[in-house]
Amino acid sequence: MRGVGLSFSSLFMFTVAVRLLAAQYQGMEPVRVSVDELASMGTRYNDRPVITKGKVKYGDMEDQQYNIFELEGEMLLTTIRIGTGGRGFEDLRFMTGQEVEVSGIFFDMSSVVQPQYHPILRYYPGAKRQDGAGFNKDYFLAVSTVDVIVPIENPMDPDKPEEQPDIVDPDIDVSGVNDVDLRDLVKDPANYVGKQIVVYGKFRGNNLYGDLSIKDKRTPRDFIIKLADAAIWVTGRRPRGDGFRLDPKKRRDTGKWLNVIGTAWQHEGSGTYYLRAEKIELADKPEEKDLEPAKVVKPEEEKLGPPPEVAFSLPLPGERDIPLDSEFHIQFSNPMKAETFNRNVDLLYADDDGIGNPFPELEVSYDRDSRTLTVKPNKQLEPSKEIELILYDAIEDEDGQKILAEPGAADREAGAAVIISFRTARR
Repeated sequence: MRGVGLSFSSLFMFTVAVRLLAAQYQGMEPVRVSVDELASMGTRYNDRPVITKGKVKYGDMEDQQYNIFELEGEMLLTTIRIGTGGRGFEDLRFMTGQEVEVSGIFFDMSSVVQPQYHPILRYYPGAKRQDGAGFNKDYFLAVSTVDVIVPIENPMDPDKPEEQPDIVDPDIDVSGVNDVDLRDLVKDPANYVGKQIVVYGKFRGNNLYGDLSIKDKRTPRDFIIKLADAAIWVTGRRPRGDGFRLDPKKRRDTGKWLNVIGTAWQHEGSGTYYLRAEKIELADKPEEKDLEPAKVVKPEEEKLGPPPEVAFSLPLPGERDIPLDSEFHIQFSNPMKAETFNRNVDLLYADDDGIGNPFPELEVSYDRDSRTLTVKPNKQLEPSKEIELILYDAIEDEDGQKILAEPGAADREAGAAVIISFRTARR
């Protein structure tokens, strides 16, 4: 996704950045390289996918303003700067002081003139340092995945531990840990802050059922468990354990019940309470039917009308021979929340290869009186080409309802709700 717009939530920025990393560099084999080599010969690896290992450290005060961290190598004072481009920074904050394996795209920022217009780096504010002072400030790793390295016994040589990403269960004795009803935890979370507890609930993915506010999701690995009408975000570990891996994005995995061993934790900025997982186990389904997750309808939701959808577009959907200087107008059934269009609208050619941005000056504006979105390419369209206007699923109306998704749109483009196709005229 490469549409241009104003600032949007950092969580969505992180999601977009990861999608871009996957799409733009698809087919390029990542290079395994040490932090020390990246820090000393970074130009060699500029604009390439890499996998590296190191210890996560806080950056200096300027970097901390942008949630940018440092990855420390084996040599003294050898570091590179790393960032996740949004709220995914909580992943790194939890990992400070730990050895991690990081994958992403490595950049020599001295060769990047305008990072705010770069298709990847514009989602990583602060990646380019203006003063250039300090150690290796020119080198930056745009993170796509990060995993804690857990030492496990090497069956070939017990004296030499292997390294494996965070997929093994820690050795935690839960025999003396108190079982806490999730409803009690949600009712009085402050009572359990810092206390190790076991909490039972049904896996609900990354808010696939709208149980909690998506704004409270702190990291890409977060998920929800729910018991009856009580739900909580679980952070700190992926939903994996001995003999199982659950995917927070797939509803088919939401039939599983879990025991989560961890501690209650409060985020200082938002005041929201989380269950920070230390270990996750599969659990049996409860016999009591009233423990099944309940869909609680909020009073304000009962008054809402149908969700917003595209009522009309000009050019018409599927129209052929549209002028090469065309602008695009989309009228909606409901008054829309204008700020949700930012970075949620794309204009792409159907045969787009994911490299570069075909419309770097794309302009998006919304008129509330007519409920109309105007999309200006600000350049001539290419002749005899299929072109697609994409509206992503984070677009909302003024009541906070998501745009109605067309069947199959998300299969064609990740995160898409509506895709409208046209064909440009010949010269």
